[in-house]
Amino acid sequence: MLLKIPAIQRMFWKMSENNQIASQKRLDAAISLNALQRYERFLRCYPEIAQRFPLHHIASYLGVSKETLSRVRKPRVK
Repeated sequence: MLLKIPAIQRMFWKMSENNQIASQKRLDAAISLNALQRYERFLRCYPEIAQRFPLHHIASYLGVSKETLSRVRKPRVK
């Protein structure tokens, strides 16, 4: 289908490019930011997801343990 329909090919390449950029940003953040900074960035980028997904999924996405995420969140949660 990609070879037959140019619009689908362009869409596929754009989605692939966006995915690669997002992956690179996430990797850079994992290397250069501490757990609190990663969590704060996550909240800025995806505020609605923070309320909808279990903490262990968010912790895994951020590359931290559930316990570390709980410690980071504690001062923010009221």
